[in-house]
Amino acid sequence: MRHLLWAALLVIASGCGEEGKKTGEPGKSASATSASGAASAKAPDGPFAAWDVPGRKRALQGAHLTPGDGLGSWVAWNVEGDKVTVWDGKAEKTYELQLTAPCELSLVTKSGGGSSSTTTHFTVKDGAILMGLGDAGSRKGPEAVACISNTIVTLDAKGTCLEWDESMFKPGNFESKPGTCAFAKDGDKEVFTAKVNGSDYKLLVEGDAIYSEQLKQTHSEKSADFAAAKTARDAKK
Repeated sequence: MRHLLWAALLVIASGCGEEGKKTGEPGKSASATSASGAASAKAPDGPFAAWDVPGRKRALQGAHLTPGDGLGSWVAWNVEGDKVTVWDGKAEKTYELQLTAPCELSLVTKSGGGSSSTTTHFTVKDGAILMGLGDAGSRKGPEAVACISNTIVTLDAKGTCLEWDESMFKPGNFESKPGTCAFAKDGDKEVFTAKVNGSDYKLLVEGDAIYSEQLKQTHSEKSADFAAAKTARDAKK
């Protein structure tokens, strides 16, 4: 997975100056062209600016009961600004929240001069954040953005699909290449299809939400507060 590679590279880069630091700060970058000629940009600017990443971060604030890192596991989250406190039923751990895309967030741990992160995909449905273990994205008319496996794809109004990969050496910087994705029909249902890393994916489209069947069935729920999220987590056992 991409986050495991980041963890190793960031630890190595921590002693090499600014290259090992997160660079994707909102409003502090612009689109550029890489030496290879591919389009590149820092998130959430460039390819994701139209998807209101700051607004999605605001929607994440508060307490959530959300799937953990394995099937059947649940954790309680409390999001306060860039701080996320996670209760797994045994202990609380604190992380730094970073949104790397309109459909992907990272929980970052910093220690020993380096950092590591885990990623979670999410969508927004009827104004609510839905997080889970499956793939997810959003639509806006003929446009779409989706986080599928370890790749982010965008579809513009003209039908152009691009794959966006985050640099392992400069987290927060993205480069694009032509991709394969589109809206399609599956019987009487609308779906979003994509080919990523040689595999075909078909995600459900419901309103402005795009998500896998797995994430539709098992996803996060907003809680009144952290205590309520903890209680709901313990009730899942």
